[in-house]
Amino acid sequence: MNLPVIIDIIIGLVFIYLSLSLLASEIQELIATVLQWRAEHLKKSIEVLIAGGNEGVRDEAQFQLVGRLANLIYSNPIINDLNQGAKGPLSQGFRSFTRSLGTLYRRITGTTNVFGDKSSGPSYIPSESFSSSLLDTLKIQELMQSITETRLERFKDLQLAQIKVIVDGLNLSGSTKPIIEQEFLWLTGEFNRVVQDYKNNVATLKNSLDRMSEKLGFYINDSQVYLPESELEGREFQRQMGFIKTNFDSEFERETLRKQLQPSLSNVLNTIRKVRKTQQTVTEIMEEKEGSPIYQQIQATVDSMPESLKNSLYILAERVEKDGGDTQEQLQRFQREIEIWFDRSMERASGVYKRNARGVAILLGTAIAIGANADTVNIINRLSKDSMLRSTVNLYAQQLVEKNTPAKLDNLTNLTKVQNEVGIALDNLAVPFGWSEPNRLEIDPAGNVLWPAFLAKVFGWILSGVAISMGAVFWFDVLSKIINIRNAGKKPPSTDT
Repeated sequence: MNLPVIIDIIIGLVFIYLSLSLLASEIQELIATVLQWRAEHLKKSIEVLIAGGNEGVRDEAQFQLVGRLANLIYSNPIINDLNQGAKGPLSQGFRSFTRSLGTLYRRITGTTNVFGDKSSGPSYIPSESFSSSLLDTLKIQELMQSITETRLERFKDLQLAQIKVIVDGLNLSGSTKPIIEQEFLWLTGEFNRVVQDYKNNVATLKNSLDRMSEKLGFYINDSQVYLPESELEGREFQRQMGFIKTNFDSEFERETLRKQLQPSLSNVLNTIRKVRKTQQTVTEIMEEKEGSPIYQQIQATVDSMPESLKNSLYILAERVEKDGGDTQEQLQRFQREIEIWFDRSMERASGVYKRNARGVAILLGTAIAIGANADTVNIINRLSKDSMLRSTVNLYAQQLVEKNTPAKLDNLTNLTKVQNEVGIALDNLAVPFGWSEPNRLEIDPAGNVLWPAFLAKVFGWILSGVAISMGAVFWFDVLSKIINIRNAGKKPPSTDT
């Protein structure tokens, strides 16, 4: 057997593998759609991520927390909007049919629906959507905002109390005292307005402190009109108020004040970690009374997070704080760290899915090989003996490669086109597989199966099953390369004239 014949046999074999791989791809895609393999694997992968890995959660209570939090994340509008529903009567009918099949499968096998009370979920979640949904579900940003608001309120009350002590300590005359008290009432109202604007997200913390400093400066100047510097009370008032004003105006004091008012991201997460681990109360850590809004917020966050997630987020928060910045900048970097954490986990999950899909593909390919009696040994034998069959298969393979390119085969439209062309070719071929007479098992005159021949056929089925599992894209690429190499070898050498 010469080399061109061997190449023709290989081309014919690859063409057969391609035709059966197209069928296997269709069946596997249909099964994946009906059973929602991708969506279920994604949901389970997110649960593994929250649990800190496959070995992260062993306690039943923690396991339930993981599932509950995953369901909350999926219920968040950011993720929920990714699960687009079918539109149009035909699409909705098909979706209802596939859901019914999936429900029937779960009832037969006894498996649970990972989507809870929903029938489906998204097959893909962008990392930014996951991080936004996670932070929104845990309400980390709202918690930090509430703590800052409470601290700013306390800071305001402390400043006013100090100013009140200073004013009360002055030996004021009867006519001056009401005026100074009126000025203090004005300052109290302005400070309250500044804090309220911050709570309403009208102003930033920096802007709020600038406004407080400005209002305090107005108060000092207006009060000084009625407290001349030459008098003892005026000088003492100016000296003591200068100390208070320094907290606002000094760059060093302002930075220290900002750090005191804004909670550290890692400290907040460490607080959430420690509440359950050391049984420390929120009152001891955050100086909040039980029943207060912040206490309830912290407790709700604690109760919703498994220990593994608390530790993971704390590590990410520590990494974020190394670069400094205010709370808003840290939160933005924290969200990016969560995105990186999610992407790396999904890369591993994708590898697991591909391995599982490959196992299913081998089983499905073997089933197709047996059902279609696609015996590699018999196919090679038929192609090597039947020159007409070999030439016809090669002709169709040549035409298929000329009309299509491997680079475009990932496109669904092009893949469908290839499927149609292969289908037409198979209709016109005496295919070397199936259960027709030339491809049946060999039996002796008594009607008994010849076991050596049967074992050879089983071996051929296994070879075909593994080959079919490689996928249509793989075999089309192989077919294109072999035909291109053969055609290049057939070209006559160029001659210079």
